[in-house]
Amino acid sequence: MRKKNLTATIVTVLSVALLLTPIIGAKVQAADKLGWVGPVYKELSASLTKGFKAYYKKTYGKDVDFTGVRPGGWPVAVDKVRLWAGKPDADIFLGAGAPAHELLKDKGLIVPYKPKNWDKVPAEWGGMKVKDGDYYWTCFAPWIVTNLYNQKVLKKLRLPPPKTWNDLLNPIYRGNIVHTLPYASGTMHEAIEILIQAFGEKQAWRYLRLLAAQLARFSTGSTDTTNLVKRGEVPIGVAQPQMNAMAARKDGYPVMDLLPEKTILVPEAVALLKGAPNEAIGKIFLDWLFSADGQKYVLEGRYFAASTDVKFSAWAKQGVGMAKHAKKALGVDSFWDLKVGFIKYDVDVAKKRWDEVNKKYEHEIYRKWGKLKSSLFLIEEVEEEIKEAKAANADVSKADAKIKEARKLFEYDGKFAAARLAAAKARALLVTP
Repeated sequence: MRKKNLTATIVTVLSVALLLTPIIGAKVQAADKLGWVGPVYKELSASLTKGFKAYYKKTYGKDVDFTGVRPGGWPVAVDKVRLWAGKPDADIFLGAGAPAHELLKDKGLIVPYKPKNWDKVPAEWGGMKVKDGDYYWTCFAPWIVTNLYNQKVLKKLRLPPPKTWNDLLNPIYRGNIVHTLPYASGTMHEAIEILIQAFGEKQAWRYLRLLAAQLARFSTGSTDTTNLVKRGEVPIGVAQPQMNAMAARKDGYPVMDLLPEKTILVPEAVALLKGAPNEAIGKIFLDWLFSADGQKYVLEGRYFAASTDVKFSAWAKQGVGMAKHAKKALGVDSFWDLKVGFIKYDVDVAKKRWDEVNKKYEHEIYRKWGKLKSSLFLIEEVEEEIKEAKAANADVSKADAKIKEARKLFEYDGKFAAARLAAAKARALLVTP
């Protein structure tokens, strides 16, 4: 009896096991994979992930694991790809402007691919290259380098919005400005390049030293700058992607963008990485990105769409939520309808001094920020004392000459310790009998 029961139990267990075991020869379909690396904001990456996964499932009947990594701003993301040296852990370089992509092209780290609807992206606009003629990279989301301000806070402080680069140096804004380092943000890097190409290298670095003394602090990146401005912690943010104001206003913050008199278009671009482990799927993604569907997800990700076919009013009627905000922010029905005066911008020159600009700012301004401020503030104090002495008809010629030397040492040479010493000597000359 016991043997019969044991046999029955074994038969039952084997039957259940057979039911739970997949039929021999049947395959569990694994999801395809695609990876990206780049400096795009999380809202855009989330939107593109959602859109591409839905498209891939509908078109190919399969899931796709679309994963990405944002190591930091443009320079950090570029360095990540350089470290991979042609053996990347991703397929797509997503985001950053022309200089970053030109650098990767020169290093042989991206490969050419002409996406479908490539012809719907302008070749150039406002003197800026918008896509590579040999198909190495293509703009999928254009924007303009701008500055931001919090309307409510500036009004409370009774300060007018600064309309020009030079306005930012007005003493009334001291302690009310924030920006990040060029290595942490491609937009800040481009802002420095704008100043260099618009005003010349000598005057640009002079300006950057003076602007640094106006800062309340350095932010950790473009997103941090926007957050500080929209929360009203610092009312003015320098070197910002134009769409950041649109996104902040959609979220209910009184933030406006203000195009300075010298600026450029930034063609936020995409490229296929050399050695991409999932190259075929990478090409499918690029084709989708420039389709009407892909461009709508770009806009929903709070970036402006690049296709010349885009009409915000039509998209708003189709239920694209960000379309009405984009039209209100830009004041036109398509990004390419904007009328803006841009500087003549040399992408090749910007590419060649990419690393040099980042290093110079970090070593000569950021790391010496405390000395920079104390030197300038002492110079300003002594200049005021000399002005008062002049008003009292005192002979201040020697002190005046010495303080001018201090100014030159600070503004044009970046020698902060020497400038501070010269200012101290100028003060001493004022009290010498």
